[in-house]
Amino acid sequence: MSGDCKQTSGKLGGHSCDSNPASQNQRTLADWVNDYLGDFGTYYQDQAQWWGDRTLTWDAALERAWLSRFADGKKHRHQYRVPSNKLAEGLNVSRHDGKQAQQFKTFAELHDWVESVTCRVKGLGETTAYDVAQRLGMWLNLAPDLVYLHAGTAKGAALFKITGKTSFLSFFPVEIQKIGASHAENFLCIYKDNLKSLFK
Repeated sequence: MSGDCKQTSGKLGGHSCDSNPASQNQRTLADWVNDYLGDFGTYYQDQAQWWGDRTLTWDAALERAWLSRFADGKKHRHQYRVPSNKLAEGLNVSRHDGKQAQQFKTFAELHDWVESVTCRVKGLGETTAYDVAQRLGMWLNLAPDLVYLHAGTAKGAALFKITGKTSFLSFFPVEIQKIGASHAENFLCIYKDNLKSLFK
């Protein structure tokens, strides 16, 4: 994957990566995955209704994705502490690049470009790069086929001895493989602390 910057920056309203507080005793990985699916199984369908709205033009999709706000004006929780002027700067840089929707054939190409934008805007990091790419991917109908390891997701993956910027889904246990790359990224982030009980 391209991009050398190493900064780190629930339903439609956005989720946090706070761990599920349920008792961790005697839980299996399958139990945690099933809990996740019960709470977040439709998460991306719900998200796609907003970020992937095909009535938007490409430019409007860029604006919505970068500014990170929902219909009620609230900012996505992942970008809650990111200054709005930095998100707007990311939008302006992306517009200046002049990229068009048809230029992207894979999610990896899209993510590499968005990451190149965040590398040029001080204050934007890996989580914002992934989130913006995923939102635009919903509009473009492009989904990750790798698990992107950043922030809380990287901590969850490290429990399985998996490190780096990305990982093949096949490197994870079958219980995680079956939910797909997008949900795996989300699951590892949300359940990173719960999963520690599996390794005691």
